[in-house]
Amino acid sequence: MSMPRIRVAIADDHAVIRMGVEAALDEMSSAQVVGAVADSTALLALLARESCDVLVTDFAMPGGSDGDGLQLLRVLAQRFPQLRVIVMTGLDQPAIIQALYASGFPRILSKADDSSHVPAAVQAAMANRRYLSPSIVPLLPARHTVTTQGVLSPREQEVIRLYLGGASINEIATQLGRRKQTISTQKTSAMRKLGAESDADLFRVAAELGLNDSSAAGR
Repeated sequence: MSMPRIRVAIADDHAVIRMGVEAALDEMSSAQVVGAVADSTALLALLARESCDVLVTDFAMPGGSDGDGLQLLRVLAQRFPQLRVIVMTGLDQPAIIQALYASGFPRILSKADDSSHVPAAVQAAMANRRYLSPSIVPLLPARHTVTTQGVLSPREQEVIRLYLGGASINEIATQLGRRKQTISTQKTSAMRKLGAESDADLFRVAAELGLNDSSAAGR
């Protein structure tokens, strides 16, 4: 039996952007676009009409009666609390990006980055992970780059960093003075929290979150 497809809505006031996002999602066999709209009025009507898992929306999207920017995002969070939101923006002001992130929207894409980040962000959204495209990362304070804090326990963070740094389970157990079974359990728990089902997933997630550099620095 096939898995249900991820239902995605698109909102942007520029037709070429909507078409570009839709084209990127067409490459993702597990996704289905349920609608593409140009303003907040049409977006809220679409979400009220269609079941939707993920929304890819522009940040600055004038023209609708329900506003745009953080005002619209807060309305969406209130009315559709289960909806996973990915924000796309052409803005590069750190204050705006930081306010967006601090308001609970940790999946942000720059329109200056490749559209291949759209499917990756959708997958991250479904796993309840953050996703920042490359042009967004420098706009956030360094403290936001370690995204396992508050998600993984300190011991899970320690195990994952060592594992990403190339240490085996046995080596980590010896280094930390814990039992091998304890280390294995902590690694499994951390992978589950990060939405990684295999070691390959773990290394991919680590690359998305910028954890590989941190782990390498700690070796």
